[in-house]
Amino acid sequence: MDKYLEPIREKIKTNKRKIIKRASIGVAIIAGLGIAAFTTVYSIAKSNINYTVEEAKAIVLQSVPGEIVRVNKRLDLDTFTFEYKFKIKDKNNMLIKADVNSSFGVITDLDSYYD
Repeated sequence: MDKYLEPIREKIKTNKRKIIKRASIGVAIIAGLGIAAFTTVYSIAKSNINYTVEEAKAIVLQSVPGEIVRVNKRLDLDTFTFEYKFKIKDKNNMLIKADVNSSFGVITDLDSYYD
């Protein structure tokens, strides 16, 4: 088996720099394409924002009265939109999580822990 692998090992040793150079170029191209794709998705999502964080707060507080503890803005790669993620403390001191779509201004997910 070694007699078959030996010529391959020799070729790898003599062409080591070329192999590393080509692999580096391949990785750089893939990284560049990934960055370009993410930038495109991000700009599409940003252009789809129809509701600000303040407007989303008003929407979520109409459905879930309480105090907003935390707000995060997350890029949804399935729909190319941003979602505002809220954590709300209600009058019973229970934590409720709500997601609001930035394009349509609707609550897309509501989790309460009253069980």
